[in-house]
Amino acid sequence: VWHGRPALPQESVSALYEQLSAAERGLIVCGPLDRPGFAEAVTELARALDFPILADPLSQLRVGTHDKTYVLDSYDAILREETAASKLVPDVVLRFGAMPVSKPLFLWLKRHRAIRQIVVDDGGWRDPTLSADSFVQSDELILCRQLLEWAKPKENKSAWSAIWLEMNAIARAVLERHLPKEEWFEGKVFTELANLLPAGATLFVGNSMPIRDADTFFWSTDKPLRVLANRGANGIDGVVSSALGASVAANPLVLVIGDLSFYHDVNGLLAAKMHSLSATIVLLNNNGGGIFSFLPQARHKGAFETLFGTPTDLSFAHAVEMYGGRHTVPHNWAEFRRHVSESLSSGGLHVIEVRTSRAENVQMHRFLWERVSQEIAKFLEHKGMV
Repeated sequence: VWHGRPALPQESVSALYEQLSAAERGLIVCGPLDRPGFAEAVTELARALDFPILADPLSQLRVGTHDKTYVLDSYDAILREETAASKLVPDVVLRFGAMPVSKPLFLWLKRHRAIRQIVVDDGGWRDPTLSADSFVQSDELILCRQLLEWAKPKENKSAWSAIWLEMNAIARAVLERHLPKEEWFEGKVFTELANLLPAGATLFVGNSMPIRDADTFFWSTDKPLRVLANRGANGIDGVVSSALGASVAANPLVLVIGDLSFYHDVNGLLAAKMHSLSATIVLLNNNGGGIFSFLPQARHKGAFETLFGTPTDLSFAHAVEMYGGRHTVPHNWAEFRRHVSESLSSGGLHVIEVRTSRAENVQMHRFLWERVSQEIAKFLEHKGMV
């Protein structure tokens, strides 16, 4: 099989650049994409166009030593504020890769169909918003480099990009300030891991709530890391096996996974036993499907637990030990940090079970989102945009 990297003809690149450079309010959206060199190229393009980048955690743009001046990592929280979502609508969005996980972003793009969406996707026709204006079938890295050949860098940031960057800084500061210090909170697992993971480590993120918490709480860092996930139609199936497969090439590897996802693929741990694999699994056990507690049906207490909450009351220690792993249950954040550090340095299979409450988790998320919305509203009012 002879593989080639598709590239646009120069006349098409020129026409695309003219459209992008003419936009007064532009954004770059980067979804799941794992392409060496892309982060450096797209951030250089963002600076040349003066377009902020909404960067999904799986885009690899939040991690590494490339320039992150235009990289936004708190847009999910920002777009929950109605004024920001309605006032800061771009003229054009240049999207690379698959659609990001953020639901507020997805609904925002779907609602404002006047936005010209240009989707660059070498992997197919992926547009769940059903509102893309143009598709560019090209290698993402090559296209960035082609556009940069035409670019005439702007000397100063526009008011448009400055507002986005300021909002991102505000949202992140609010989230950092209000994160619980002592209580268990699933989102805080990602802020802790950002500090604990050594350079070169791989973070594998489970679906459902873990990937959404990574979107909100795994912020940009200069540390060279890799963030992977097994996104798909059946999101909680096979995650343990996928992560252990990745651990063959990625060392050290930390998987963050919910209890239902872990239960669905607990027998995947056999691979670790048979092939002497090393992995640290952070098991977020809220005894059920935590993501459903954010939906309207959570108001129907009795039927909700049976049909959506689906508590299993399982003890995972025996299953972990059966496959030769070490199972621990930290009782506070200091113990969590110690267990993670020990597992990363000792090798082998480690499962660190963090036991949380679904109800408390929902309350804390909503509290944090409300604090961000309040501060963003004050900022926009100060800017005269309300």
